[in-house]
Amino acid sequence: MKALDLGLNGKARIWQDEPFYFPGDYRPIFYPVVDERVETILDNTKIGLFSQRSVMMEILAPLGARFLYGCLGAIFEPNHSGKLVLKVSISTELERQLNNTLASSLDVVRVGINEEYADSVADGAKLKLQESDISNLFGSGEISFKWGAFGEIGSSKAFFHDLAYAVIEVMVRDKARSYDIKSPLKKVLEQSW
Repeated sequence: MKALDLGLNGKARIWQDEPFYFPGDYRPIFYPVVDERVETILDNTKIGLFSQRSVMMEILAPLGARFLYGCLGAIFEPNHSGKLVLKVSISTELERQLNNTLASSLDVVRVGINEEYADSVADGAKLKLQESDISNLFGSGEISFKWGAFGEIGSSKAFFHDLAYAVIEVMVRDKARSYDIKSPLKKVLEQSW
């Protein structure tokens, strides 16, 4: 896990190709899946440039008297299906509370990607995947968003959209480095290089 202090822009933690545990809490951030969004992004494709990859990002961004919070993780698993498939695993809104997050002192943070944010996660990931041949870098396989945490106060659809975009950006950054994303996530991506 890489911890980033973004000064006035907040704090972030990034896990890449390692177990997704919050410091001091060695329980995985799994949750019961009650539904799943599945969409084919690319048909008739071959194996791409990547082997299995996994990324999780947690961000706390203060905005004056309020703040944004979100945590989102995904894994890419290549296969020989000839398709690139995007999956978002949906939790309930009442999953277990997490106490070791960046926002624990400010918000009630629960594990999961609830229904409210699922479409935003899918849309943010698709936006990045549609950029100049990013989907072809992945090739045949599945990108599954199945880790996450949301704050009852600090999370929003727009923030989860941008967070999903950023997770895909981190997955491909050694092969393609271009992004058009809003602050505070832009600051996280710049500092994580």
